Amino acid sequence: MERIVLGYDGTPAAGAALSWVADRASRDTVAVTLLNAVSRFAPDRAAALQQLSAAESVLRERAPGTVVELHRLDDGVADRSDGFTADADLVVVGIDPGRPIRADLAGALPRRISTRAQTPVVVVPTGWAGSDEPYTVGLADDGSSAAALAWAAREAEDAGGALRLVHAWLMPTPSFSGTAVLAEAHHEVMREHAAILTRALERVVQQHPSLRIESELVRDSRAAALLRFAPRSSLIAIGSRHRGTALGSLLGSVAEGVLWRAACPVVIVPHGAVRTLEKEH
Repeated sequence: MERIVLGYDGTPAAGAALSWVADRASRDTVAVTLLNAVSRFAPDRAAALQQLSAAESVLRERAPGTVVELHRLDDGVADRSDGFTADADLVVVGIDPGRPIRADLAGALPRRISTRAQTPVVVVPTGWAGSDEPYTVGLADDGSSAAALAWAAREAEDAGGALRLVHAWLMPTPSFSGTAVLAEAHHEVMREHAAILTRALERVVQQHPSLRIESELVRDSRAAALLRFAPRSSLIAIGSRHRGTALGSLLGSVAEGVLWRAACPVVIVPHGAVRTLEKEH
């Protein structure tokens, strides 16, 4: 049984995350742990339990058979939540793309949780509504997206959807001159990146032969390329190497560039969090 940890505080962003989890739970029986972080100075601490109870009712109504646990955490949600997320298959939090600073201060801290969790973290934006669009995965050229690719392919197949592979590339800063030389270098770099996309596509086809797949080679930054497809995606999957655990350690990364601007859910899959395609079978 899949184990999902959902951060819930009653905000519209948390409501979107709850709706995403309920939709997922309706496809299969899952166990959901609902976490609510409460400041020790909150005037009405009982409201946290009421919010959790309301969320539990939504899950049981929309996904009968869901196993639900309720937990209220006092200050230090990121530190205290580690014990819950360590054994989870998926962590889900809501986000308000238009108000990142307020989201940071509100206690949900999706960026901190994303860098600390050793399991895939799904960040659902306020106003999320389900769609039949493909599941989009961003392919890096350094191997850091292997787990994200495996996760997205399996997710798309389980949902009966399609998978879109997106690989972005840019020309390196030239250290030579001459029109002919530059033209040749351009085509060579493009061929190298096209080969990365082709190899990934071949691996997915081998492991998921019935899955509908499309691929896109885009000359742009990775974040900008993924944002092009966000309006036409059910979800965007991005790999992460977890280079740090401090707040804001994703700043400047592809995940940070996409996280606050995508209108669809974004899942950040740590390198090695799930088995890669080569090891799945």
